Amino acid sequence: MRNIDWTLLVIAAASGARMTPVQLQKSLFLLGRNLDESELKRASLYNFEPYDYGPFDSKVYSDAEKLESDGLISIDAGGRYREYWITATGSEQARQLRQKLDSGATKYLDEVVRWVLPKTFGQLVRAIYKSYPEMREKSVFKY
Repeated sequence: MRNIDWTLLVIAAASGARMTPVQLQKSLFLLGRNLDESELKRASLYNFEPYDYGPFDSKVYSDAEKLESDGLISIDAGGRYREYWITATGSEQARQLRQKLDSGATKYLDEVVRWVLPKTFGQLVRAIYKSYPEMREKSVFKY
């Protein structure tokens, strides 16, 4: 599985809900930190480093843009934050990718996305900092 596949899986797991950049970044961070190589079907997931608002990898955004250009997700950049959501084509591809994962990985994927979706920006960043204090090293967020 490629990093971009995991980005698609996260957006698809939102079941049509729109995801913000912080929700997408933190979901992928948690998956990479808490699933092992056999569950990820790869050695690691992105290269998250401490940044202004916790774990961050700009490659997540370039992968999302590639997914949009392939018609698998939609991106709305008209508001305060970009928003990402799955298309019908992306949903079908994500369904096929999910079949390659074991049940523990899909269960955790769904749990993570359900956990991040209702959280505000501040709630999510604070929760990540609480569990992963090393990720607030370069923070500009006042928590």
